[in-house]
Amino acid sequence: MRKKKSSRWGTAGCNRNLALQARAALFAIAAVLTLGSSPAADEPQVPAVIEPCIACHSYQKDEPLQEAPPLWGVVGRKVASVEGFDYSPALKSLGGAWDRARLDQFLTNPKAMVPGTQMKLGGIPDPAERAAVLDYLERLAPGQPAAATGQ
Repeated sequence: MRKKKSSRWGTAGCNRNLALQARAALFAIAAVLTLGSSPAADEPQVPAVIEPCIACHSYQKDEPLQEAPPLWGVVGRKVASVEGFDYSPALKSLGGAWDRARLDQFLTNPKAMVPGTQMKLGGIPDPAERAAVLDYLERLAPGQPAAATGQ
């Protein structure tokens, strides 16, 4: 009778092949996890409720301007202050900064808060959906002040 040889991965033969496959799988998993930590991975994951917003707004840092001003850093930003974007006269005259309460009011019904705004979204009437959008916006630029007065 032939005796099976042992190794640090178990017994020789089929088990060795299995051990090598397991080791290869672990390396593959480690590679995927390592590749997953790119600058984009540091950005918050986009919730489904924000999908209508990103049809017009960019949401990643340093993205080029789109049809609407970027969402990155909007919380705490002065109203109508993104250089190179052509804001409506109504929004330019609003003044102040975007804090959570002011964004909440605007997102409820943009045209009621700022008659003449170019915002295409009719509003987000559901408070839970608005809260999810606002939570996401607050995470987009954590280094920016989120406590602007809005007045």
